[in-house]
Amino acid sequence: MILGVGVDLCQVERIRRSLKGLGDDWINELFTAEERRLCQRGADHALLFARAFCGKEACFKALGTGITDEVGWRDIEILQSGSFASARLSGGALARLREITPTGLTPVVHVACAGGAELAQAIVTISAVPSS
Repeated sequence: MILGVGVDLCQVERIRRSLKGLGDDWINELFTAEERRLCQRGADHALLFARAFCGKEACFKALGTGITDEVGWRDIEILQSGSFASARLSGGALARLREITPTGLTPVVHVACAGGAELAQAIVTISAVPSS
């Protein structure tokens, strides 16, 4: 059963400018320490941060919340390793996930991130499967 789908697309240059102009304050507001470590490990930091940013935006959409006081940027972690991405939810995002999951089912969050020199994109699908 599909509970939600979200898609996002952004310009890598926009994220590159934010990284240069706003620096650590911006990174710390939006990303967890683990996300930061993984993004800074890659060859193109801006691309990885852009993919993570898109993943968060897509997840907000899939949860049906957008960014709110209850569901913030760091409640959703987009963890990337090579071409693989996963999501880890906490706080308000995890509470919302539990809220939209029918009784007796287990939620599964699927994340796909991609991008190149100009654009980054992500799609998040939240499904529910029978609990084992």
